[in-house]
Parts: sequence; C-alpha cells; structure tokens
Amino acid sequence: MRRLKMVLLMMLAVILVFYLASCENVAGPNDELIDAIKDIVLADSVVMLDGFDDGGAADTDYEQGLAKAVLDTFPLDYFAVRFGRRITGKPERDVVVEISGDTAVAEITSTIYGKFIIHYVDTTNHVLRDSVIKDFTVVTKQRIKLYKYRNTRNPKRNWKVVAFTPILGRTEGSDLEILSVCVDHNGEEIFSIQNDSTDSILNFYMGRETFVNFRPNVTLHVKMSVANPTPFVYEPGEVALVHYGVRRGIMKARRRLTDPENDDVFEGLVRMHGHGSHMCRTFFDLIDMATIFDKDAPVNSTFWALPYRVRRH
Repeated sequence: MRRLKMVLLMMLAVILVFYLASCENVAGPNDELIDAIKDIVLADSVVMLDGFDDGGAADTDYEQGLAKAVLDTFPLDYFAVRFGRRITGKPERDVVVEISGDTAVAEITSTIYGKFIIHYVDTTNHVLRDSVIKDFTVVTKQRIKLYKYRNTRNPKRNWKVVAFTPILGRTEGSDLEILSVCVDHNGEEIFSIQNDSTDSILNFYMGRETFVNFRPNVTLHVKMSVANPTPFVYEPGEVALVHYGVRRGIMKARRRLTDPENDDVFEGLVRMHGHGSHMCRTFFDLIDMATIFDKDAPVNSTFWALPYRVRRH
C-alpha cells in the first residue's frame, strides 16, 4: 500500500512539473510578443515629437528656415514678449498593449520635462528688461493600431503599424481644452478633428498610408475652438499657436492664431513649406496667458500633434 502511494505521489509530481512547464511556455511567447510590439511602436516615426521644442524663447511668429522674427507686442505697455519651450532630456515612455486576434492596440503615455522661457523686451531700445524660466512637465497620450500580416518565428516581422491617433498633450494640472481643429484650403475642408471630456480624440484613427497630405507652398486656413474655465484677466486669455515643419531650423515655423471676437474660436492663415521631407509634424498649441504674464503662475498648456506629408500630387 505504501508503495502504491509512493508511485501515485511520483506520478502527481511528474504531472505537476509538466503542467508548470507548459504554463511557462504559454506565458513566454506572449511576453515576447508584447515586448516586440512595444519595440515596433516606439521605433515608429508617428510617435515622435520633433518640432515641439522651440529651443528657447522666440518671438511669437518666426519664419521657417532662417528663423527671422516678427515682433508681436502683447498688452504689456511698450514690452514685446518672446517665449518658447526648451525640452530637457528624452521623454519617458510607458506602453500598454492589448491584443485581440490579429489586431493589437498600444497606448503610449509619454512624460516630457522642460523649461518655459519668457523674455520681456523694451521695444523702445530693444533691451531685455526681464526674463522668467518656469519648469514644466507634459504628459502625452497616443494610441497605435497594429495588424498581424504574417507568421514567422520573429514576432517583430509579423506585425506592422496600420493606424494611429493624434497625440494629446497637457501640462500637469492644466484645465485648458482644445475642442476642435479644422483646416481648409480655399473653403475645401482638408480635415476636422473634435475632442470631448472623454478624450474621444484617442479613438480618432488615421490610416498609415492615408493620413494628412498638403500641397507645397499653399496657404491654409486654421480654425481652433478652445475652452478655458479660468482665463487670464486680459481677453482673450489664451495664446493659440500652430507649429509645423520638422524642427527648428529645418522647415520649422510657428504662427499665432487670433480671436478678435473673444468667443474662444481662434483663426489664422499658415503658408505651407515646400516638399522635401518624408514626414513632418504639426502642433496645435494652446497656452494660458497667465503662463506668460504671471511670474508665479504654473505653465498651463495643452496641444494636439499629428504628422503630415507635403506632396506635389
């Protein structure tokens, strides 16, 4: 009887060993697949934020390439204001992957650190009267959709990015919101994107091969609707900007939009650059005026970013 018990215990032990080994074999490839998808996503150019960095304080508008300034005087008596961001270090990124059959969705959360630099310039003699540097942290989110299109032993070769959402970024504690952005050319809509309190913009996917294309050197009309529950005392209480191109010094431009009716709808014209870059980026940027004119106020801003191409046809 004791011998039979020993045999049964040995059999149970062998079964347990095989069961645990099978569990490890199942978990192993799944972890490998998730790591492979993370590597694919983080290596893709659609997640990059080139162009968000102004390189420091700059005039409100600066020309592409030569970066020549056009002074815009803000409501601060005879002072003109230069401001801009300088990114410090590389973004910290966290990727969460969900896989369903042959489709995967990766949500990327990036944390960016930087300095917001403000210069107050006396327009009577062009002397720098004062400057402020504020630390800021921006958290961005973006979703990437991937599709499995073949089976090989290397999971990195089996999956490819097929669609992506715009990047949504906010500084810590920001209460600003961009509600919609519409871009048209001569009255013909090129694209229109909306957002709501649930951040539905993160469900707005653009196809890998069909995202925004602009013709070179055309003038575009941009319209941005915003919400600011705690506006600055000056009206409008925000600065709305469009950054576009690659990065400062390489077809990079920044344009200010205006809100003459003070109805939280900013509009303006931007002239697209020539072709020559495989992929460019545009940032629709909203900054609370207190960030610029209140030395003690934190950096309060939000932006949307998406890639585009410039093509002749």
